Amino acid sequence: MRIEEFRQRLQESQRPVVVDIWAPWCGPCRTVSPRLEKVASTFAGQVDVWQLNADEAPELVRALSVLGIPTLIFYRNGVEITRRTGVQSQEDLQRLFEMLLDEQAPPSSASVPNATRWLRLLSGLALWVIASFSGWSPVLLIVGAILLFSAVHDRCPLWQAFLQRLR
Repeated sequence: MRIEEFRQRLQESQRPVVVDIWAPWCGPCRTVSPRLEKVASTFAGQVDVWQLNADEAPELVRALSVLGIPTLIFYRNGVEITRRTGVQSQEDLQRLFEMLLDEQAPPSSASVPNATRWLRLLSGLALWVIASFSGWSPVLLIVGAILLFSAVHDRCPLWQAFLQRLR
């Protein structure tokens, strides 16, 4: 499937959609699959779940900016509401499905825009280069590391799991 077909299908969908991006060789994908099936059966007729094999549709996976699997992308009215990468508990999946059905829930702003992502990456790298020329200043290294992490935090499964525990 091409990205244009995918977006058209999303626009035509009468229900919210969860896209499960997986691969047959992926151990975490096999862990999430039964949990997702169980939660999806609870929301049958309210939410559609689409399976997308990353090995069979690499162009679509790239177009969706998926960098790790398993990734679940939640759409309402053709708009991405949120996404999760990595293993999700059944309780987390239940909450995500409920949030998807809540028309008042706004789209997630946790994702970093590409321009901002690149600016943070380049700034963090520049600070590390400056630190290397100034005797490895710990302050510059720490600030550089924070900038680098802020560019990719939304794609880090460990960070997402940590945040879920805090909530």
